[in-house]
Amino acid sequence: MAEEFDVETSGLLDGLEGAARAERAELIGWLLDRGVAVDEIRGNPAPMLLASRRVIGDDGEYVSARQAADRAGVELELFERIQRAMGLPRVEDPDAEVFLRADAEAAKFTRDFLDVGIGLDELVQITRLLGDGLARAAEAMRYAALAAVIRPAATELETAKASEELVGNVAPLLGPMIQEVLLLQLRHAIETEAINATERAEGQHLPGARLVTIGFADLVGFTRLGEALPPEDLERLAQRLADLTREIAVAPVRFIKTIGDEVMLVSPEPAPLLETMLRLVEETEGDDDFPRLRAGVATGMAVSRAGDWFGSPVNLAARMTGAARPGTVLVAEAAREAIGEDDRFAWSFAGAKHLKGIKSDVKSFRARWAPADSH
Repeated sequence: MAEEFDVETSGLLDGLEGAARAERAELIGWLLDRGVAVDEIRGNPAPMLLASRRVIGDDGEYVSARQAADRAGVELELFERIQRAMGLPRVEDPDAEVFLRADAEAAKFTRDFLDVGIGLDELVQITRLLGDGLARAAEAMRYAALAAVIRPAATELETAKASEELVGNVAPLLGPMIQEVLLLQLRHAIETEAINATERAEGQHLPGARLVTIGFADLVGFTRLGEALPPEDLERLAQRLADLTREIAVAPVRFIKTIGDEVMLVSPEPAPLLETMLRLVEETEGDDDFPRLRAGVATGMAVSRAGDWFGSPVNLAARMTGAARPGTVLVAEAAREAIGEDDRFAWSFAGAKHLKGIKSDVKSFRARWAPADSH
């Protein structure tokens, strides 16, 4: 097809001159030979990546919400809910062909999940959480892929070929990787639920609640930094804290989320969570390029919903964090008692704290690593 197509008069080279024009003409000929339509090239701001997009399902075909729902065997309203949960925009006209066929087909699992007994609201919630997490993973993978294929002085065609080859090699690995990571998380979640079943057998009856320890850590002086640093530098600091927390937190401790300059963790066992918080504070001490941390820990009955946690220990741990001095970990009394005697930790009484939103004063304890010769 490239031989029959006059790229010079097509308008696809408008605005380009010299070497850039020659490179784009070479790329367009290669794309046409691979079956990419002229309209796809014309409407795409990054034609170098069109071939790699085709590897992962972008065939240039668009369908309407109604067509996709019919193909998936689900009601239109349900299809639209799932699409929004996956992060796709709401479209007023269900007959407008605006969805990539491959994107629309991502909802075909809906009927199977409903048939095995997963509730509709729960399925939408699961889809939304997966969409949020995988969107961040996709952005990280996009950056890694571009860093791997873009080389100084490489032509557009060379970059396109390298991108197509890389994505073609990576795409078959994604499904198994995501499946294994998800199953790993599910195994640990079910193990935690088994602990909750034991608690119920022992007479604890608060619906859905379990005894957990919650930890928060935040960057000291982050608000003041916002007045001196550009937003992108603040974002990098917050991302560095999140990355460091994920690296340090290992089972049974679980990283839950970031809230601006703050990270939240949870564990069914209090001692590993305190160890994680101490390590987190320790890792950032003495780093002139990173603000100091402070952390708070609390234990109590909490409920897990949509991957987040709710209950009195969540609020208490957040308040303890706000009351902690820079570079320290402040532990509420119930968490201190739950940890008990552990020769890894040393304690000092930090007083009874009057905390916002907490009815009674809370006895608090400052935790630190025990001296090596005390073990």
